[in-house]
Amino acid sequence: MPQPPKTLNEFDSLVQVLRDLRGPGGCPWDQEQTHLTLTPYLIEEVYEAVEALESEVDQDICEELGDVLFQVVLHAQLANERNAFNISDVIEGIVSKIVRRHPHVFSDTKVGSSEEVLRNWEEIKRQEKKGKPQKPKTFSVPVELPALQSAGKIGEKTKKYKFDWNEASQVLAQLKSEIAELEEAMQDRSPEREAKLKHEMGDVLFSAAQVARHLEVEPETSLRAANTRFTQRFESMLELCGGLEKFISLDSSEKELLWKKVKEI
Repeated sequence: MPQPPKTLNEFDSLVQVLRDLRGPGGCPWDQEQTHLTLTPYLIEEVYEAVEALESEVDQDICEELGDVLFQVVLHAQLANERNAFNISDVIEGIVSKIVRRHPHVFSDTKVGSSEEVLRNWEEIKRQEKKGKPQKPKTFSVPVELPALQSAGKIGEKTKKYKFDWNEASQVLAQLKSEIAELEEAMQDRSPEREAKLKHEMGDVLFSAAQVARHLEVEPETSLRAANTRFTQRFESMLELCGGLEKFISLDSSEKELLWKKVKEI
């Protein structure tokens, strides 16, 4: 029977725990997992880590980073079992990459600004890819990213390809144009109405992400903040009126008045 590690604060202890969970006498659930079945959990843990970071509660940040680390070591353990790579290879790979991409720290390269650091980073990445077989990809955006975040990254790519608006006001005009097309689709009564609504709504959201990019505002973070803000205001409305049941019974003008009050808080 596997035994708990003698020390709980060492990296090797985590590696051993994962090895025991996957090994004889381990956990049936963990033993059944593959890289693909675990993918949703990794994404979920990263989201929860982001939420903890935004909360700025150190205890929560510490816990959620641990959950992400658990997923990383678990995937490395699966790979180790099929003799592909192990956690030491993962660590060696990232350490060598970071050292290589920071010649201004670990070598004699001189930089004058963060922008220059980023330019060097992209050039080093480009050099690293030389000689490696690459699938032709115009937009190398991970499909697992939230759609709004992906839209922003696609816009960043097209800017490099010199296909972009010059000013935020131009993008805002494009957004207004897309909203007008959405309004037109809303009036449609044909069998294609649903498909048109999805199409135009997607264009509105994509254009909104480009407005955010031109304003140097990260769209995903902004939307997450808006979600939190709305949720907090809605909870405040419920408190002011005496609960959800009472709130539901209010008419539209009373609810609007409550909303204006909580926005002033």
